[in-house]
Amino acid sequence: MKNLRVCLVLIALVLLISACTKKDNLTGTNWSEIDAQSFNDISAVVGGFSFPPDTLVSISSNSKCLPVGNWQGSSAKAIIRFTGLPPQSVLDEYASITDAKMNLVVLRRDQAAVRNELNLKLYKVNRSFVVPDSLTAADYSYFADAVVPATISSNDTIQVSLESAFIENWQAEADSTGLNILILAEDGVEGFVELRLSSTVEGSKLMFKYQESAEAEIKDFATYATKETYCFSHPSAEVLDNQWKLSNFSPQRMYVDIQPDSILFKDQYGHTLSPEDLKRVNINRADLVLFIDRDKPNLNNTFTYFVSAFLLKEKPETAGTIATTDMESIIFSYPLTSSANNLADSLIVNITPIVQAYTSGKKEPKGIVIMSNYERKDFGEMEFHHPETAPIGKIPYIRVKYTPPFL
Repeated sequence: MKNLRVCLVLIALVLLISACTKKDNLTGTNWSEIDAQSFNDISAVVGGFSFPPDTLVSISSNSKCLPVGNWQGSSAKAIIRFTGLPPQSVLDEYASITDAKMNLVVLRRDQAAVRNELNLKLYKVNRSFVVPDSLTAADYSYFADAVVPATISSNDTIQVSLESAFIENWQAEADSTGLNILILAEDGVEGFVELRLSSTVEGSKLMFKYQESAEAEIKDFATYATKETYCFSHPSAEVLDNQWKLSNFSPQRMYVDIQPDSILFKDQYGHTLSPEDLKRVNINRADLVLFIDRDKPNLNNTFTYFVSAFLLKEKPETAGTIATTDMESIIFSYPLTSSANNLADSLIVNITPIVQAYTSGKKEPKGIVIMSNYERKDFGEMEFHHPETAPIGKIPYIRVKYTPPFL
């Protein structure tokens, strides 16, 4: 009974403490009267430019699809691999092989104003699985076309009929353990398609029916692609002074010069914080708000854009390529990844630890670099209104929510 009373007292104390917590200041001090405050700083975004990267993000990791096609000077081609097919000795014993086909699942097509059907050329690769740009013309041979209709929708399937001889002779001396297929878009045709990455239950699929003997029942064989990769080629992008563009298919990054105004940080009485108090401010949230130029057509070439922000070690004196080694990320409780879909009017970039580093005095405001997480992984592109040319209502700014120091 005594233990029960003790437990009840402890529960009551926990409830009392919880009731005293200031719900509008969860990142501040529970026992003070200081509330979190916020402001928008429209003069903080001074300017910047776009520039091509010095090193490109690898396409072997974080892939989102298999892009194939040609778009504004850039091109992509893919290779897929099927394993688990019967060996030649087994296939030779079959009484029949029929209804051979391959399915390719489309995630997305280009969003051109006038879109025509896109013809994909399929080639059997007569060597081991490699990145497509490692192949020469002698390494592969044509076997079929795959037509992508102009009206195709997301998750629609393209089905390619195959000759039974293609299955019967799938093995190549250079790679007898799997069937490797190269996919190219027809030369000189503008357009692209994004194919779904395969798993054990979806994606590119190879199928046929067979009879082990004339009297045997007809059986089905099916296998999904077990390995996939692609390569991306593109012209060199230019430095765009006083313009902001993030491009995936012709990679470009953005330098944004932000200079937060420390005068906007106030205490609970409306007084500007001293330099010493500013160092002890807790930045609850800081965002860079960039307005998307919705008149640019490449925005609709993908569903969602993901970006990351990085600090700069040195402020660039002139517009030009910024070396990746001159960037640094701030360690935070979660990755600094922000996103916007193709219907959004703005991109909200989380720069919380960056502003915290500025106010604490650990870093000087030298601007930041914003980089797409999907360089050379799709054909999307975003452009933003620059502060020097932005119309009213589209001027970029930063917004900050903070808690002033208690003591």
